[in-house]
Amino acid sequence: MAWMPPLHALLSPITADTGATIQQVQLKPLYYAAQKEALARAGDDEDDQFFELAKLATGLSEKELDQLKRPDYVTIAQYVHEMSTRPASFFLGEPAASSHEEPVQLLLPLDAAGRTFSELFLEMPALRATKVMKKLTTNKERAEFITAHCTGLMIPDLAGLTVPDWTGLQERIDDFLNQPAAFFRNATSK
Repeated sequence: MAWMPPLHALLSPITADTGATIQQVQLKPLYYAAQKEALARAGDDEDDQFFELAKLATGLSEKELDQLKRPDYVTIAQYVHEMSTRPASFFLGEPAASSHEEPVQLLLPLDAAGRTFSELFLEMPALRATKVMKKLTTNKERAEFITAHCTGLMIPDLAGLTVPDWTGLQERIDDFLNQPAAFFRNATSK
């Protein structure tokens, strides 16, 4: 069965912009591109960042969010924090892949290059690719380049990944970039 974000029953109902009463909020997954845009809009203030991400995660307007009682907002902020920092395996209740040869399971399917992916196989980057990566200006550009290289996706395709999928890929790619060969031999011999 496919993963579904939780439904949050509000401790204190709020009034929608339409005048209707909102008693529950269906939380939504955060997507990589939308999160990146929201964080850019919010600037460096952590509270502003969480507020922007809460709008994405709930679909509520600013006016609707402002009505939330603090316990409801804390619940949503906790979901946003987990969605922003945990890999897909956390939400799927599965252990992270134990071998570099195993695919990364995606939280939600990704449509790219005319195909739908529920998992991505990664290829270790060649030294040539890491040299190109290091010449890019920002950390985001470097991360997007090497992620596209290791997954075989195009950089625009990365926008369709959920943030937990992005996080899981970054964990595996970080191992590729920073661990010695023995690390992978030991992982596959377990």
